[in-house]
Amino acid sequence: MDIIQKGIYLTGTVLVTIGLLAGCGSSKESAPEKDKPVEETKQQQTEQQKDKSIASEEAKNDNVIEISAFEMGYTPPSVTLEEGKKYTLVLKNDGKIFHDLTAKKLDVKITNMGKMPDHPEKMSFLDEIDNIFGVNKVHASGNHDDGHGEVEMNYIHMNAKSGQTVKIKFIPQETGEFKFFCSVPGHEEAGMHGGIEVE
Repeated sequence: MDIIQKGIYLTGTVLVTIGLLAGCGSSKESAPEKDKPVEETKQQQTEQQKDKSIASEEAKNDNVIEISAFEMGYTPPSVTLEEGKKYTLVLKNDGKIFHDLTAKKLDVKITNMGKMPDHPEKMSFLDEIDNIFGVNKVHASGNHDDGHGEVEMNYIHMNAKSGQTVKIKFIPQETGEFKFFCSVPGHEEAGMHGGIEVE
């Protein structure tokens, strides 16, 4: 009986010691921030604050408008602009398929357009019918910048693959209410449209 009690006591002591050592080892690993020098942490915070203030200042100066495309709509569904003011329109495709944003009736002066992907050659059965009858569709593709920051288009048309973000810079040339939509066959009809009001 005495040997059994000593064995239990020894086993318990070994287990407690292992537990304490494991606990001490994990506390060092779980708190790496305490090991960092205070100056380094402060410097990172200062750099992050500078980046945020620069981004917000750029957003104020550029009048950035962000629109998200998804199946089947846009967020926000409408925007208000001022005639003659410079804007940067950022389109982010949060959907799983190819989308675009088109506002053909809004007269704009495009000052810069980023590189955009071509519309996929086969997007739907409707495209096949158009090909049979010889209907040609015009879509934004590639880089439309003529090398001097000016773009020949006088309306908005942006393409984005799933997960892609594209942008253009433009100046609205007229006041009124205008529609924007996705020109991929069937998307506008499924509810993928919104409005632009220019004051």
